[in-house]
Parts: sequence; C-alpha cells; structure tokens
Amino acid sequence: MLKLGKSQKCKILREKDFGVFVGNEGEEGVLLPIRQVPKGKKVGDEITVFVYKDSRDRLIATTRRPYMEVGEIAKLRVNDVNAIGAFMDIGLEKDILLPHREMRYALKKDMEVEVYLYIDKTERLAASMYTKKKEDARHISQEEVNTSRYEKCAEQIEHILEEKFAGHIPYTDKTADPEQVKRDFGVSKAAFKKAIGKLLKEKKIKITKTAIFKLYQEEEE
Repeated sequence: MLKLGKSQKCKILREKDFGVFVGNEGEEGVLLPIRQVPKGKKVGDEITVFVYKDSRDRLIATTRRPYMEVGEIAKLRVNDVNAIGAFMDIGLEKDILLPHREMRYALKKDMEVEVYLYIDKTERLAASMYTKKKEDARHISQEEVNTSRYEKCAEQIEHILEEKFAGHIPYTDKTADPEQVKRDFGVSKAAFKKAIGKLLKEKKIKITKTAIFKLYQEEEE
C-alpha cells in the first residue's frame, strides 16, 4: 500500500480517461491525474509518485516533488492564514495546514517559518512549528528548498507559455518589464530570469532578441 506523505516507486496498474491508477501489484491503486502522467508511460511501467489527500479527503498521487516529506523539517512560506490556521506552500497543488495549536507565534501571509511535517489524528498531512521535539527528523536545507522552487517555477512558466500564450511571448528575460512578468506569470522578474535560464539550458525554449518561443520535440530534433 502506498504511504501518505512519502515519495515512492510503484507501477501503473491501469488506465482511465482521467488518469492512471498507481500502486503495487494486487492493490486497488491511487489515482494519478492525467496531467501528471509522464509522456510515454503505460500500464506496467515503474513511476515515482508522492501521495497526499485532495480537497475531498481522497488519496491522490502526483509526480511533482514536494519541498519536504513526512518526518522532515524545512522552512516554508505561508500562503494564507484564516480561522483554522496557516496554509503552507509545500510545492504541491494543495497547501498544508499548520493549525493554530501548532504555532509558536502568530503568522502572516508571506512569512517563512521552519515546520515539521506529520500525519495528524484525522490521517491528513499537517505542519507544526514545534520542531525541537523532533530530534530524529531530517532537516531540509534552504538550498534544497530554493532549488525545488526554481524547478517548479520553470515548470509553471513553461505551462503558462504554452497554454496562455500559444508558445510565444514578445519579450525576453532581459527586455521584460517586471510588472508585465508578474501579470503574465505571477512571479518576480528575478525568478522569471532563473526559470528561463533553466528552460533554455534544457532546450525547452529558444530566445531571440525580442521574443521567447517554446520548443517542441520535433523542433528539438
């Protein structure tokens, strides 16, 4: 059975129109949504996924790598705060709740705090600021978190470039206006430049003097 809050290798058990079910032989499996299935993967192939719970409290798999896993400590950004707690950016589609009872002090949006990731009594992933009690926990360095953020930023920009702008924008990382970058991609110009550099190195885009174009497989060849 796949473990909640952990990255693990498993197999694609069966396919559906909306995704594939992954797990170990003989299991029912956990849904990996179609948008997360790597190109070319088919039933019987091995794949690495992280398992968490969606907004309906159902187990779901993702091929995205979170900033941390259960049993680890890392510094995360606060995406929002409301009556039930703070919502921490773990690098997935869904944020992780840091309940008020697990806060050492009041938090505000965009603060970055060190937290421990655990599974609560309701079998959901949750965060705690009481990290000193977790002597055996693995500490994730800020460099690891930042590297993961840059990777996800590059993925986000590549996706928006294709879906929103049909694979082309009329500016480059050097000529772009910071406000336009924020408006178009939701990131700072500094983050945009690092992400564009990564995509260029991976040959996923090409840059002219005035524009950025997404490269597709046939163009790369």
